[in-house]
Amino acid sequence: MSENNQPRLVNQAILTKIDKLRELNVRNVNLPQIISVGDQSSGKSSVLESLTGFSFPQGTGLCTRYATQISCRREPAKKVTVSIAPGKHRASIVAERLRAFSASPPEVTPKALLEIISKANTAMGIKNTPEDSGSAFSDDMLVIEICGPDQEHFTVIDVPGIFRVPQRGFTEDSDVVLVKNMVKRYMANPRTIILAVLPSNVDISTQEILKMAESVDPKGERTMGVLTKPDLVYETATLDAVKELVMGQRNKLLLGYCVVKNRGADDHGSTLSHRLVKEREFFENPDWVSLAFTNRCGIGSLKSRLSGLLMKITTKEFPNVKTEVARCLDESRRQLESMGPSRKEESAQRIYLGRLAARFQTLTTCALNGSYDIDAVLEDNPALKLATTVTKMNERFADDFWKHGHKRQFLSDSKDTDEQGYNVADDEVDDSDSDSDAITVYPELRDIIEMARYECPEPIASDQDSIEDHIWNVYEMNRGPELGTVKLTHLPKPDNQFSGTILAIAFKEQSEKWDALVLEHVRKSIILVHGYALNILAHICPDKQVRDQLWETLVIEELRKTYARAMDQARFLLRIERYERPSSYNHYFNSEIQKKRQDRFIAACTAKKTNYYTGTIGSLKVIEGISTANLENLAVNQDNTEQVRDDILDVLTSYYKVSRKRFVDTVCRQVIGHFLLEGEESPLRIFTPELIMGLDSDQLEKIAGEDTQSKDRRAMLEAEIKNLEAAMKVLRS
Repeated sequence: MSENNQPRLVNQAILTKIDKLRELNVRNVNLPQIISVGDQSSGKSSVLESLTGFSFPQGTGLCTRYATQISCRREPAKKVTVSIAPGKHRASIVAERLRAFSASPPEVTPKALLEIISKANTAMGIKNTPEDSGSAFSDDMLVIEICGPDQEHFTVIDVPGIFRVPQRGFTEDSDVVLVKNMVKRYMANPRTIILAVLPSNVDISTQEILKMAESVDPKGERTMGVLTKPDLVYETATLDAVKELVMGQRNKLLLGYCVVKNRGADDHGSTLSHRLVKEREFFENPDWVSLAFTNRCGIGSLKSRLSGLLMKITTKEFPNVKTEVARCLDESRRQLESMGPSRKEESAQRIYLGRLAARFQTLTTCALNGSYDIDAVLEDNPALKLATTVTKMNERFADDFWKHGHKRQFLSDSKDTDEQGYNVADDEVDDSDSDSDAITVYPELRDIIEMARYECPEPIASDQDSIEDHIWNVYEMNRGPELGTVKLTHLPKPDNQFSGTILAIAFKEQSEKWDALVLEHVRKSIILVHGYALNILAHICPDKQVRDQLWETLVIEELRKTYARAMDQARFLLRIERYERPSSYNHYFNSEIQKKRQDRFIAACTAKKTNYYTGTIGSLKVIEGISTANLENLAVNQDNTEQVRDDILDVLTSYYKVSRKRFVDTVCRQVIGHFLLEGEESPLRIFTPELIMGLDSDQLEKIAGEDTQSKDRRAMLEAEIKNLEAAMKVLRS
């Protein structure tokens, strides 16, 4: 073998591989190809016949109702084989039947070819006559392979011609749009050379096919114009326009134009060689001989140019095609794997759901422990970082209680040094998804978290409504006949000159925001947990049919029960803390009261202090002090009203502080921590392998059984993987 022939054979091998890939109909991979496009009756069939040497049966018109791939190959024996490449949207069983179609006539005669094409039409569901049932067009492809000792490797795809008026009995108005969309789809392939076939005797600027080509190839880098029927050009102006196009003087196509002569409408018996002679004689006519130097006249020149272009684009794009096939194979395998094993049997269904439940629990444990690096879905989605989000929400809840939970401002609020909030910034907790649209997004929670978002107001300032005045009003309206010292039940020392009823009334009124604050916090936490469960389930179960059935049939009602229990527990804690008799055994309560009395006494002493002089004349020193008389007045000058008011205020302030700290911790630990997150009956502990083990066969089939759509998708992916694996084998050979 000579060195000059070796590159040519290598390129021929690449072209052969691309043809085999096209026959395999690999999805989502654009293959290098030449497509012939144009209006009906533009001369496409005659151009293809001259390029390939294949004579289409006359009078049928049926081979233009789907894409037709014509491949020429050099082989010792002459042979024509007709097969079908099923469309991408065919069901697997239909695709296998169409792929099995193959016919090769013993003698290549018009009659034999007509019979084969009619059978192919029937297999594809295409009408052979107006009386037949079926479609006018198909997404399948007719593959015609022509082999012979005189053939050169050449492949071209003919797509249906554009038409605007339906043909009675064959086509309808909807088919006009269908064909146009089919042609656009083939032209959009960036590895396609568009062969736009145009009659010479029409105004090129009005041709729709050129506008369609320009929409997908705006620079004209892969569109070549082919002018047909030059023998029908009679006007000098039209002839000059055609010549200018061929010579590249007035066109936007970088590949330019070629002009070929079709066989006449009445020419049924001439051979290809005879027609080539007639074409050469035509272009030697004085009207056309001026184009001889362009090497763009005649079918031989056109075929040479197309062969070179096809070889060039195929050689250039072959590595990219190989990469795309490998990528598509990986993606198809991933999609099939995400569907899990086939779930026809009860055991397979139980194993499938059991693995989903185990995966759910593994991710949830990591989310609660803050181990987000275990899975990318936790690491990349802030809403799924439960430990972090819940901690911030609890801190903000505690901060809101400390700053805004009391109705009226306490006198000591600005002086307390042991009171310190978390000072959580508003943007540290993103609860945008849990507010205004929560009921719309999660209608199943409507009767559980029915209240709207609560914005806690600021406490009432002392200059607007003094807490001392309010306490005195409560005392005046609720005082009893008590005299001297009456102990508050369940409250240890100090002794007070008022009943426990007055403290209960004052405390209930001062804590009236607690209900809304607590229920709002639980509401947001429920929405957070609910969204988490949905997102994790979507991550571990991409099969929407299984996910929806699992959610609606098995999970949602149990979730609602857990949310209702959490809300009930929150209301229970509120009832205990706000509506039952005040009670505390915390030593902090007593020390707070003593501290406040001490603060009040020190303040009174400070108000009575005066300057005293000590020492001898000439060395006097000034000191601050308070007289014994003033001390006596401090003890006796305060009337009963002031004393009772101060005592109530001291006890209320101290008890409120103790109760708030105790209550906030209880809500966060019990309602949020136990009932919503980590308790054995929390919503996050519902979907477990133990739950799956308890399902009966009917429940398993309803949830995990594959519907027709899933079965078809699985079959499609399996067939696609089979084709792509075969394609990779071809590419590596």
